[in-house]
Amino acid sequence: METEEFRNIWEEAIRSCELEQNEEKEKSFVMHYCDNDSVFKSMNDRNLLLTFVRLVVYEKKYQIKMGSTTPASFCYSELLRRVDKGSLDRDFIYDVGDWAADYSDNGYIPMGNYRGYGPRRYFSFWHDYELRLLSEQQAKEERIAKKRAEGQAKVEAAKRKHQDRINNIQLLKAKSVDECLSIIEQSGKSVFYYYELIEEWFLNNALSDIQKGKVLDLFPNSSTRHNNRKRRYLEALGLASVVTEKACQGCVTVSRRDMRYLWDLVNGESDNGLLLLWSFVGEDA
Repeated sequence: METEEFRNIWEEAIRSCELEQNEEKEKSFVMHYCDNDSVFKSMNDRNLLLTFVRLVVYEKKYQIKMGSTTPASFCYSELLRRVDKGSLDRDFIYDVGDWAADYSDNGYIPMGNYRGYGPRRYFSFWHDYELRLLSEQQAKEERIAKKRAEGQAKVEAAKRKHQDRINNIQLLKAKSVDECLSIIEQSGKSVFYYYELIEEWFLNNALSDIQKGKVLDLFPNSSTRHNNRKRRYLEALGLASVVTEKACQGCVTVSRRDMRYLWDLVNGESDNGLLLLWSFVGEDA
């Protein structure tokens, strides 16, 4: 059957259903398909279209509150399935569905749980949704690729920086200790940058006492963190006894509490039950 014939049948069915006045029969028609929606698959295209029109018109005419259980949505699903099979024209069935969405008071007609959606709006929504998902996925992959590239660039930069440091130290090894100390002082780099070179000097006993003093003077003394790092560094070289700086300093405290357990830790005096903690220093912060 041609699409134009189906369109004429559809329009005539709407008019005849609206004019019919057999309430009991028409309500029974709707209720009959509530538990028999599987029967739609056995109908031919013409009867399926007529059944859908009747279900939509009768449900509205008599204000039958079907909600999501309306058989009209199952009937329309079968119409869409036949569109996919090629037996019905897509644009025509979309016109029927859009009519039903506008005509019916039940938001579940014709697209089921997608309330108030006609087929064109429904499929447009999902098309846009899939495009948005695809766009977001592509953007995510681009962000990940960018982060990976940035991370790899940082790794390569760190490798080059490390290799440059090793090369600089190799060049210094060919020079005398005094020349190296002069270069280190003028380089503006942290003394820890030259750790391997200084470690080699100490392990090979290549430093005089004066040169050892110059090396120690290269270490910063501006903060506890630097002092602690300096101590750990020199301990690794077996020179912990050289460290003379103190890392922390206390203040005077007067208390009547029993704080005698502190006497072994700090300088303490007791006078008439008072414990005086005064001016203490320690190597650990």
